[in-house]
Amino acid sequence: MALPRGLGLLLLLALGGPGAAITIPPEFLQPPELTEQPPEQLVVFPSDDVVLKCAATGNPPVQYRWTREDQPFVPEEHPGVTVAPGAGTLVINASLAGRLQGRYRCFAANTLGTALSLEARVIAENTPQWPKEKVMPVEVEEGDPVVLPCDPPKSAVPPKIYWLNSRIVHIAQDARVSMGQDGFLYFANALVGDSHPDYICHAHYLGPRTIIQKEPLDLRVAPSNSVQSRRPQLVVPRDPQPPHVALRGGTLVLECIAEGLPTPAVRWQRLNGPLPRGRASLENFNKTLRLRAVEEADDGEYECVAENSQGQARHSHLVTVEAAPYWVRRPQSGVFGPGETARLDCLVEGKPRPRVAWRLNGVPIEEVPGAGRRAVRDGALVLSRLEPNDTLVAQCEAYNRHGRLLANAFVYVVELPVKILTPDETPYAVVENRTVFLHCWAFGAPAPTVEWLTPGLEPALQDDRAFVFTNGTLRLGPAVRGDGGPFTCRAHNAHSNASVVAHLDVKAATRIEVPPQSTTAKKGETVTFRCVAAFDPGLAPHGLEWRRDGRLLRETADSDKYSMTGDTLTVAGVDYADQGTFSCRAWTLLDAVEAEAQLRVVGRPGPVRELQVLEVGERQVRLTWTPGDEHNSPVEKFVVEEEEGIFAPGRFVERLTVPGEQPWAPLTLSPYGRYRFRVLAANAYGRGEPSAPSAPISTPSAAPERNPGGVKGEGNETNNLVITWQWRALEPVLGQWREETVGGPPVVVGGTPTFSPYEIRVQAVNDVGKGPEPPIIVGYSGEDLPLVYPENVGVEILNSTSVRVRWSLAGTPRDLRGHLRGFRVLYWRGGWVGERVRRQAPPAPPRGHPGVLTVPGEASGVLLGGLRPWSRYRLQVVVFNGRGNGPPSDEIRFDTPEGVPGPPEELHVERVGETTLALEWKRPRHPNGILTGYLLQYRQVNQTEGGLPYEISFPAGTLNTTLGRLAPRGRYRFALRALTRVGPGPALLRQGSLLPEPVLPVLGSVEVGEVGEDFTVLHWTLAHPQANIEFEVQYMSKTTEEPWRTSGRANSSLGLYRLGDLRPGTSYRVQFVGCNHSGERVAFWESEVQTNGTLVPSPAGGFATEGWFIGFVSAVVLLLLLLLILCFIKRSKGGKYSVKDKEDTQVDSEARPMKDETFGEYSDGEEKASGSSGRSLGAAGAALGSDDSLAGYGGSADVQFNEDGSFIGQYSGARGTAAGSSGPASPSAAPPLD
Repeated sequence: MALPRGLGLLLLLALGGPGAAITIPPEFLQPPELTEQPPEQLVVFPSDDVVLKCAATGNPPVQYRWTREDQPFVPEEHPGVTVAPGAGTLVINASLAGRLQGRYRCFAANTLGTALSLEARVIAENTPQWPKEKVMPVEVEEGDPVVLPCDPPKSAVPPKIYWLNSRIVHIAQDARVSMGQDGFLYFANALVGDSHPDYICHAHYLGPRTIIQKEPLDLRVAPSNSVQSRRPQLVVPRDPQPPHVALRGGTLVLECIAEGLPTPAVRWQRLNGPLPRGRASLENFNKTLRLRAVEEADDGEYECVAENSQGQARHSHLVTVEAAPYWVRRPQSGVFGPGETARLDCLVEGKPRPRVAWRLNGVPIEEVPGAGRRAVRDGALVLSRLEPNDTLVAQCEAYNRHGRLLANAFVYVVELPVKILTPDETPYAVVENRTVFLHCWAFGAPAPTVEWLTPGLEPALQDDRAFVFTNGTLRLGPAVRGDGGPFTCRAHNAHSNASVVAHLDVKAATRIEVPPQSTTAKKGETVTFRCVAAFDPGLAPHGLEWRRDGRLLRETADSDKYSMTGDTLTVAGVDYADQGTFSCRAWTLLDAVEAEAQLRVVGRPGPVRELQVLEVGERQVRLTWTPGDEHNSPVEKFVVEEEEGIFAPGRFVERLTVPGEQPWAPLTLSPYGRYRFRVLAANAYGRGEPSAPSAPISTPSAAPERNPGGVKGEGNETNNLVITWQWRALEPVLGQWREETVGGPPVVVGGTPTFSPYEIRVQAVNDVGKGPEPPIIVGYSGEDLPLVYPENVGVEILNSTSVRVRWSLAGTPRDLRGHLRGFRVLYWRGGWVGERVRRQAPPAPPRGHPGVLTVPGEASGVLLGGLRPWSRYRLQVVVFNGRGNGPPSDEIRFDTPEGVPGPPEELHVERVGETTLALEWKRPRHPNGILTGYLLQYRQVNQTEGGLPYEISFPAGTLNTTLGRLAPRGRYRFALRALTRVGPGPALLRQGSLLPEPVLPVLGSVEVGEVGEDFTVLHWTLAHPQANIEFEVQYMSKTTEEPWRTSGRANSSLGLYRLGDLRPGTSYRVQFVGCNHSGERVAFWESEVQTNGTLVPSPAGGFATEGWFIGFVSAVVLLLLLLLILCFIKRSKGGKYSVKDKEDTQVDSEARPMKDETFGEYSDGEEKASGSSGRSLGAAGAALGSDDSLAGYGGSADVQFNEDGSFIGQYSGARGTAAGSSGPASPSAAPPLD
């Protein structure tokens, strides 16, 4: 058979196989190739149509036919059966599915051959329904095992099983309660809390999209006092089982479910070797072993062991691995020339060994004539001496009891010259020690021979590292740096030859120089991994990425868990879920290398589970529990805590500890108690959270076994004895005592001498009898104030703020009249050392509340700190007992040395010129010595912080200065310190600015825009560019007597304002009102406007000459005179004004808010406003020089403090001269520096 002239074939070669997959352009003749096939099994339900897909490519167009049960199936003969147009897909109506179920196969044929599909089995099922059944309650005793059956209707596709209650909430499952692979719900041991009437099994069938449920099961667990521990017994598997048959590549599921008390733990082991790593996993609380991707080597015996504190139960699962047929080498389609030999390999493995059958164009090979030039050898079909009409499609089919395989491959006989489909001059790159593949995809018929030459034009196959595939690809590896250069591929057959060149470039391999290190961290810590990689400079792009357990890590905006910077990965606040394998991967386009590190998170153990109280006796119980998570640190001990619900409800106390390998503890209880227990685990990192409390148990009454402890006798008056005790264990003693029975503590004994010792013992008594003999306790009657006082009191000066006080205590212990509790040092500050005192004046008694330093116990001295430097102090020492202080010692006077001063009290900065700032300050509130001067440092704000500031020193009497020759419009930072002979004190910081600040806007022109009946719009322009300033717009009617009304606030930069709420046909006066430098509200523009009118110029005179104003002032004067007369008359008749009103007024005037912000290193909260004290250093209307308002630093209030810094003052009003005026200059003011 000849192809049209110019036939081109596209050959796509897959390196993974020995042959070639061929795609022929659709405009040329091509054998049929299946693109869609029906599934091997299709399960349909009454509402589903049967759809068996079948599609193929080929030229001439493909024709389709079907067989059913190996017999021809003609769709046209069956109403309700159709074939999709343009394809071979068979559609059977749902109503016929039950009648037409069976085995189907599709045939796709054209003039070049016939392709055959897999055999599809169609199964029709009804919608599953749960049969009606009578469900009886399941009744068991506490601790017994329980099995709740499910047994859903059978289906070719097994359903998914869920256990829920009537509220559609899943039944909680754990190691004690779990569902098996059969869908049953298993209880290893029943608890009273398991009693519920609505255990419902739900079966979800995916095919019909149906969920059906079983009748609810009623589980009733009766409480029992005879619950006994028992060794595990396996309930799954139930009976001896045949060996498990697992299919290669499939999943093996083995299961062991045990009952017992305590709840058994299950573990797995393989008797003939280790469990397959990476493919074996434990599920369902270790009760299920799942083995994925089964291999032949997984044959063997797998054992499960269920164990608890009572023993073990074992079961061995014998596993045999078989396999459905799988390809070792499947037949590949090929294009051959006349006279060549075609070989179609069909090598299949499986267990049992599969049977292999060949078909040609869908017909068994035995039934096809012309067997002389074909043969089947070792499973391969060999066609010799091919002729053009030998083109066909062959089928290899293999099967055993586990499945079938089918492969179609065509043999296309044609003559074609050699053509290399790989582009010439193709570049390749590889890194050292890696393998590179140089492609030379040659096509022709007969098949061309391919030869590769090295850059030295030597045969490449002379190098042991080289190998040429049948498709012409050269494999070279591992590559070295000297392998780079041009490689030549030559291809030829009997008709022609061709060649191409491939250029190979060998790069340096990527390597990790510093791998991440494994680490162990405590929960909550931050862990950092570092990974340093080296890349070939010519390889770009490249990068470094991090993974945890194979999952790529990325930084996210909503979480700071992972942060990656350069070559480091930081894991913040590690938790137990974060532990695992962290790997860094350095990658390029050619290679990638990885390094791993393990993160292990340790911490306190988790809470224990399943705490149970067993073997309850009259006075003994046995606790058992299941240990929780150890968190990578073995449990060292378990701590049992006990709550006694009658005498100490809600309080758990530690009862005993047991070793970490012992998950049980016996306890002996006291009579007449109601107990609950909880257990917590402890490891090297501390104690974990406690378990949930156990169920309460009670013990009967009995005679006391112990007496109260903590017996004490202590008087609370000078003439009594109060006896108290606590309940705790005591050793009995012998002896007879007079008895006095009381209901409980305390017992008060009156008429006792002051602080006298008594022997006391307390014995417990109840209705049953007396407790054991109690011990003797010594108690004391009540205390009185001490009669002794400290002597030899002395003071040693340590520094300006600390002294050491020493004393001794004379007299007899009896004079203490109580237990010595300690000493108190009382001290008073008398003022500054430099203050004048009245000569020959007798010592004044201490005034005010003293400072108190308490020294507990028997001491003879103490360090007294926190004193104020350069101060006069008085000091006394007293001794005290439980009753109070004794008489004071003789008074000691001392003076503290001089210290550094506090900061100046105020610092005001004002702009007085374009380059001049004036500064004024006050003396420090706490000079702490003799002031020797002031140190002023300043620098421009925008200068480098590291630069040296300017410094100026002033005498102690100087309180102001003027700085000139400053930078125009500059901002300055000032630091002022006071000095004593000891040194400079802390600085008071301020900022000042030479930039003038606008207060009122400067308008160019104001016009009236749109005018309506009840509004008008005002427009204005600014005289020059200036900052935006807010001001008020006020208006007043000219026709009626009314005050100015505020319409609203406008912004100077906006340029317009709509004045509304006006009356039609009315004239109005309008003005703009703002605040000047002094804070006063002033009008800076005024005019008149009439609704529906035009702008009327305002008269030249002021409003003070208007008649309405004069009348208004007269009326106010008359009203004031009348009020004064009435007040005088009322006072003469004994009337009183409201004191509450006055008090409210005073409170209101004093309750103004104070701003107290901190600036820089130090900010004096006692600073006054610049406009309320001192002198103003600027011209009228000039803005304050400070960039930040002094009021913002707390300067608008006069705040006074005690010596210890506590607030004692109130806010004061303005005093001194007003801002903007010039006050008297200080006589000690320094001359200007400029």
